[in-house]
Amino acid sequence: MRLEDLTPAIVRRAVAIYLQIAWPGEGFPRPRVNVKDLESASTLDALLARFDPQPTRDRGSQKRHTLRLGNRQYPFMKFVVQEYLVDCEYFFAVDTHDDLDVKPTDRDYPAWMELKRTNARLKGEIEAAWAREGLPTYNDLRVIAEGLAKIEREGEKRARLLVVDDEAEVCKGLGALLRGRGYEVELAFDGAQVLERLRQDPKPDLLLLDFSMPEVDGEQVLRQVRADPRTRDLPVLLATASTIDLERIPKTSGVLRKPYPREVLFAMLSQLLERKPRA
Repeated sequence: MRLEDLTPAIVRRAVAIYLQIAWPGEGFPRPRVNVKDLESASTLDALLARFDPQPTRDRGSQKRHTLRLGNRQYPFMKFVVQEYLVDCEYFFAVDTHDDLDVKPTDRDYPAWMELKRTNARLKGEIEAAWAREGLPTYNDLRVIAEGLAKIEREGEKRARLLVVDDEAEVCKGLGALLRGRGYEVELAFDGAQVLERLRQDPKPDLLLLDFSMPEVDGEQVLRQVRADPRTRDLPVLLATASTIDLERIPKTSGVLRKPYPREVLFAMLSQLLERKPRA
């Protein structure tokens, strides 16, 4: 949705739908923020000022506003209003924020994985309800990306990309944009799919890898990629909205801070592929 069309009433409606699904019933506990807390904001800027304080964004990244609304079982799930890939086009999303460092060897790991699945289910239900009401979601992002791909077409690049994102509509939108730019593109929606694909030939020329994914996350994928002699030198462009310690993860070729404009993505891909020696 264009920024000029995004009103406080639209944002409050999205929050109301979120709360109806994530906090059903009248019992306790209750969310830390409700729709009434946002009713006095008469402008979009005033409303967004009540969202959570934002970390300093990297130069070139787009705007991202988050409001921690949680759910009955997990307090850290967030409502997100952000630009993504297209300047001044805003979309609603749910950030499950479930990338806590719980290891498979930890006693609570099975319960943690079950909680992540619950969060993912709630996210899907909320975003589907938004779409039914005509609110801006990643479905709209995919449609816009597919339209832009027809306008921004370029010649064949002779490079194969493996694009990975557990947000299926974002992944499809990225695929459309990159095919429009002349790349050969394959898509994967979780870490297990990536690892299975990388066991096969031909190998991609570059991996665009989402960091936060359920089950097998980007860090686990990257460790296996670097441990395999076949893919040890594969260029990997890591995309993340999280704050991560780059010193603790295997070497990447670059990092994209979500949400990013498509022009930054195109420029980074071009630079990395130019460095890659051709067979």
